[in-house]
Amino acid sequence: MTQKMKNKSVHPVAEMYAREHKNGDMDRREFISRSTALGVTAAGAYGLIGVAQPALAGGHLQQGGTMRMAMECIALKDPRTFDWTQLAHFTAGTLEYLVEYNNDGSITPNLLEVGVPTLTLLNIH
Repeated sequence: MTQKMKNKSVHPVAEMYAREHKNGDMDRREFISRSTALGVTAAGAYGLIGVAQPALAGGHLQQGGTMRMAMECIALKDPRTFDWTQLAHFTAGTLEYLVEYNNDGSITPNLLEVGVPTLTLLNIH
């Protein structure tokens, strides 16, 4: 999905987070997580703090194979209140989430195609 930004400015709160990170008030993971939630790309967030985006590993991995998993079966409940990893594993094939949380702390859209946070962060349009 390729989309062009209509407004080329960065969310003002993301710039505030960049200043907090540079002052040592916020660690890198928290900064990346918060700024990507505001619509800044991971590469853009790293650029705000003046560092290069880390390289991705795993180019040597091969597709295919078998994964076997054993786990307890726990009674299902509301997916928003899952407190055991077994519940998430069990429903992963049927439930899709609006966003995906990545290992680097960034957030990418999954079902949510475009999210533009408002200045008050109360609504995402």
